[in-house]
Amino acid sequence: MNKMTKKAISSEALYLIGLASLSFAVNIMEQADFGMSMIVSPAFILSKSVSFLTYGQAEYIVASLIFILFCIIMKKFKVAYLSSFITGALYATMADVWKVILPVYPVTSQYVFFIRITYFCIGLILSALAIAMFYKTYFYPQIYDFFVKQVATKYNISLQTFKTGFDCTFLIFSVLFSLLVFHKLVGVGIGTVIMAICNGTLINYFKNQLDKYFVCVSRLNRLAKYLENEGGI
Repeated sequence: MNKMTKKAISSEALYLIGLASLSFAVNIMEQADFGMSMIVSPAFILSKSVSFLTYGQAEYIVASLIFILFCIIMKKFKVAYLSSFITGALYATMADVWKVILPVYPVTSQYVFFIRITYFCIGLILSALAIAMFYKTYFYPQIYDFFVKQVATKYNISLQTFKTGFDCTFLIFSVLFSLLVFHKLVGVGIGTVIMAICNGTLINYFKNQLDKYFVCVSRLNRLAKYLENEGGI
């Protein structure tokens, strides 16, 4: 029996595809209106509460605060850490660009509920696939995932325990922030719960599929070695 030959794919290309997919997923899940992921919710709520802020701009603010907190907790700063911040900045910028070049219009037809569910499922799948793509490259993920991985490692905390605590903190903050500003839940809903339950399983599934059919090849070898040597995930 012949073994299946894996196809080579550029790590850099996979990284960019992941950014485009994740940023599009955020837009389409907003239109589904079932709630955003726990990590997305704070920036989403901030953008809705401040009229002149786009989601991408609000994401810059939240990610910057987390990045500063990360450096304080780690008690050091490395230039390589900026790779994680850059990933977040590119993602946030692309999220705003998607609204301009390919807006997803609110659904108004008689099949509104079915269309919303379709939007949500597409967004759920795309976001999980995008994160799986990030894990296949040498680039650092967004500051949220990088924060959890590095802090848990530094202080010998169970990764699962710390990740759960981190997510719960974001969820509680999002709920309180939304109630304080809007006196109701905005950006948090049943979709938030579904993502919390399904996301890990979906990400792992897509990661295994990528491992099965593709092998990542770096085109920027010096950059790849630098990030890996500086403690990349």
